[in-house]
Amino acid sequence: MAVFYHICRCIVWPFAKILYPIKVIGKKNTPKGRAILACNHTSNLDIVILDCCRVKRPFVLAKHTLFKNKFLGWCFKKFGGIPVNRQDLSTATVRETIKVLEQDNHLILFPEGTRKETLDETTALKNGMALFALKTNSPIVPMYMAMKPKLFRFNKLFIGEPIDLSEFEGQRPKRDVLDKVSALVMDKMQEMKRDYEATLSPKKLAKLEKQRAKEALKLEKRIQKRALKNAKKIELLESVEQEKSEQAVQENDVNDEKLKSEVKEEVATSPEIEVNKVEVESANTPIEIGESLQTENK
Repeated sequence: MAVFYHICRCIVWPFAKILYPIKVIGKKNTPKGRAILACNHTSNLDIVILDCCRVKRPFVLAKHTLFKNKFLGWCFKKFGGIPVNRQDLSTATVRETIKVLEQDNHLILFPEGTRKETLDETTALKNGMALFALKTNSPIVPMYMAMKPKLFRFNKLFIGEPIDLSEFEGQRPKRDVLDKVSALVMDKMQEMKRDYEATLSPKKLAKLEKQRAKEALKLEKRIQKRALKNAKKIELLESVEQEKSEQAVQENDVNDEKLKSEVKEEVATSPEIEVNKVEVESANTPIEIGESLQTENK
């Protein structure tokens, strides 16, 4: 698996460096041992660029839908991909992630859980990162990518110092503890963002904000379009299910009518029922004769 990864990386690395030039600031802050590299998520190219910026081979948490295709899923796993359901973190994912970190590997994840054009104050981080860090005693290295990767556009990647989590050592990974760790990482990433923007001139900052706003608008339109498409799919599925249920009700009514008619035919033509009628009539005859004799004697 490592051989396949290194061969592909040697092929991709030159093209990535030429097409998506990026300057890494703070590369020495990355530990040699186990570590969780937490970065903001701006595009699908983030993982390729981050991988090319690293010396040590990283593993990465990726959404499980990317692994549905057998061939692509095989490729992602060869590149160190670990499938994760963002809505429901499975036990298998937790075990595999913990195993990777315990083997002193680097794990790249995007704690926002989804792509965003900018890291704003309202961004909430997923607690999976904090859970893995506390379970394996791994340092969290905050990273910040200045802009969304774009062809031939110069970009910057900031790597901060590992966050000290010693104050949480020995504590059970409950919700409040995980929230505190996530908030600490978020503060560090926000600080890196502010430090980067402070180095820009007002003109460059205005241009950057304009680019971000434009890209955010595009992303919002794509999300709305996808949501509309999904809504239409759901509506179509609901209509199909309703038609099926109506057909099932009609079929049940028809079957009930058939069953009733069959029962009536059996009742009308069954010889056992005729015999029972005769027996009842013969059993009632002596009673009627006795009653008639009594009336005559009177």
